[in-house]
Amino acid sequence: MTKLNKALMATTAIAFAAGLSMPAAAKKKDPSKAPKVVSSGKKMKLKLYGQIARTASYTDNGVAGGFANSENGNTSTRMGIKAAGKINNDLKLKLRYEFNFRAAHENRPLQAQNDGLDNDFDIRWADIQFHHKRFGTVYFGRGNGPGNSSSQTDLSGTSTGQKGGGEHWEFQQARFLETDSSANGATRQNQRVDQSSTNLDATSRSSRIRYDSPSIMGFQLRGGVIDQSGYEFALWYKGKVAGMKIKGAVNHSHGNGGLFPGSERAGITAANTELSVTNGSISVQSPWGLGVSGAAGVSERHRPDVDFDGTAALELRSKTAHFWWAAIWYRAKFFELGETRFKYGFNQTHDNVNEGDIAETHGFTIVQQIKSTGTDAYVGYRHASLETDQVGGTANADEDFNDINMFTMGFRARF
Repeated sequence: MTKLNKALMATTAIAFAAGLSMPAAAKKKDPSKAPKVVSSGKKMKLKLYGQIARTASYTDNGVAGGFANSENGNTSTRMGIKAAGKINNDLKLKLRYEFNFRAAHENRPLQAQNDGLDNDFDIRWADIQFHHKRFGTVYFGRGNGPGNSSSQTDLSGTSTGQKGGGEHWEFQQARFLETDSSANGATRQNQRVDQSSTNLDATSRSSRIRYDSPSIMGFQLRGGVIDQSGYEFALWYKGKVAGMKIKGAVNHSHGNGGLFPGSERAGITAANTELSVTNGSISVQSPWGLGVSGAAGVSERHRPDVDFDGTAALELRSKTAHFWWAAIWYRAKFFELGETRFKYGFNQTHDNVNEGDIAETHGFTIVQQIKSTGTDAYVGYRHASLETDQVGGTANADEDFNDINMFTMGFRARF
């Protein structure tokens, strides 16, 4: 073997040994397998989010009982996309598009399992937002009105499971039925729970132009104009006082009846009926997890083209309704899964369908947080009753209605 060959072999052996001692070179990542949402706009960051919300419930209206497996009623199965980017150092552009994918709508009647509400799709948000550090935020498009949820400020963490209890009145479209002693022969008069009870909560999501001021010492002013010449403004607060967490809002809304979630429940049908709503709520949480929440509001509706003279025919178009609700709750971490939350709530609504109506709902809810997967599990019990001055039934006596009981359980899983 020549000296040259020996030198080459020695060099090769040294290089091989050095290679063994060196760490392996990092493999190049395959971009197609990266866990991200790809945007065609290079300056905008995208976020995809959503949830599935399901409820199983059993409702007894005093005459018969029924089981339903449906959407939640207080929150829905949905998906959305958020995008954000900088216009300059002070101004940001944000976009939001969100839609419902409801399978078995929460408003589907128990007896109609395959009707048009079995599956549906609707747009919740289609919004362009301009956020400025000093001057606040402008929302242009479809989304929350300035006062949305102003009757529902709550720090209990139980909103997932509040279907039908406390300030929420949805009972799977259950109806109060007349008692045997009051029934009109073979035909019982009936009245829906979600028409009799309400929390008169502002405009929900609608097409609007909205402005939010910067937060000053926890206070924020929100105002906006809404379709059909409506307007709404609200004062919100979130902060701490003497170690207590506090969240609250006061709101005033005005516009045509169709703008408001409570308008259908109030029986408004005329296109030229106007509605004014003044409402508010507050929630306080102590450092020990115990808290209280409450709300109240009044709605005044009238037809500007008709002078109300007290006759029955006009009473359905021009009258005042009001409500209040209160709740006590407790939240603590007993398990590694996450917080456990307990809440009892009571709602009373006056005159929302007929003058003299008094509708009451009680609700008890337990929500277990599963923090690792963003899931809430809940169980609950609801009770609803209705008193009315309406005349009917046997011997033209006052109508008497059966109470309604409801048991509910469900899940909300988010991603």
